[in-house]
Parts: sequence; C-alpha cells; structure tokens
Amino acid sequence: MSGNDLLEIKYITQLLDEVFKIKDLGDLKFFLGLKVAHSKQGINICQRKYALDILHDASMLGSKPVSTPIDYVVRLHQQSGTPLDDTTTSSYCRLIGRLIYLTNTRPDITYAMQHLSQFVAHPSSAHPQAAYRILR
Repeated sequence: MSGNDLLEIKYITQLLDEVFKIKDLGDLKFFLGLKVAHSKQGINICQRKYALDILHDASMLGSKPVSTPIDYVVRLHQQSGTPLDDTTTSSYCRLIGRLIYLTNTRPDITYAMQHLSQFVAHPSSAHPQAAYRILR
C-alpha cells in the first residue's frame, strides 16, 4: 500500500491483518526487479540490477555501447532475414518481454521495443540483431 495518510494506511493494514493475517514488512526496498530508494524529495525507482541481469544472460556485459537503441536507417519488416528456429524464437520472445519491462525506467528504448515487439510472432534473423543493439 502507498499513500500520504499514514493513519489511513495503518487502519487498512489492521483491517487486512484481522481478515488475512498479513505481516507489515516496512518500507518497500525491492519489488519485481525495481529497486526503490526513499529520500526527503520522494522515491527513486531503479532497474539497474534487472538490466545487468539481462546483459549477463545475453553475454553482453562487456559489449561496446552504441549511441542509439535502434538503427533508424535499417527498416525491419516481417521478411527481414531468415526465419528463426523454435529455440531461438523462444529466447528472442523472452528477451523482448524482459526489455519491455525495462521500459518502466528506460523510456529511451520504448520506441525501439514497440517496433521490435511487432515481430514476436514470427521473428527472423534480423530481429535478434536489432534487440542486441538495444542491449548495447
């Protein structure tokens, strides 16, 4: 729960505890890949660990960075490259899903992710290459 009225939060927590026997774990620090830091100015949400996990799983921790998340000269479409096999398709779909979740804190990759997510049903060899560019 979150809100500005601490008395109301405490009241609702007590009601929930009576019915469901819940436990108050205190201030939120980490939830679903989101690290939450509290300060006087408010809260800060970060997905650094989540992003590093994606890079580690893709073996791209030491890769050379690029300035833009997508090559705007290359036009991707359904027939770009050769079709992927089932194993590569499933790993591509998983990567796209993870990157879409990363857009919560990285709006700079949102356009590229929206574009690549259109090809999840039938990806070709050009689509994972574009996803790897986003990782870089």
